[in-house]
Amino acid sequence: MNKKLSVIIIALLAVNLCATALLGAVLWKTVKVAPEASGEPGMCTQYVMYIGTNDKDTYEQIISTDDAKAIVDGICFKYLEGYTIQDATGSWVDEKGIPTHENTIVCYFDGTDRETVYKIADEVIAALNQNTVLIEEDQIRTEYYG
Repeated sequence: MNKKLSVIIIALLAVNLCATALLGAVLWKTVKVAPEASGEPGMCTQYVMYIGTNDKDTYEQIISTDDAKAIVDGICFKYLEGYTIQDATGSWVDEKGIPTHENTIVCYFDGTDRETVYKIADEVIAALNQNTVLIEEDQIRTEYYG
């Protein structure tokens, strides 16, 4: 794994921890239990996708963050009925040793499958001219409480 990707992953994991805590606090106040993945009530698979906004060819942000979020939102709605999108910043040292910062879009998907997430990723990669996106997959407990 190259140094740039390692630093991005570390930065994004920190953002994910904060976002997961916030999302968990919100989801804790719910009534309808989410689909059960492991037979345990309320367990489901959550996918988190980290999408950079710097162009893969120029290493510069060509599409504004707001426009990129609108593109990602449109793609997500083609495949899912609900999700969460957040702003983040990814930072790393590039292959030339230059510290780099990148506006990053973080998407949380529950109640879907890996194939659907990959379809979203394929479209996002093409639309935003990315080399890759980072996808996490975790088993979490959710419930809609009210």
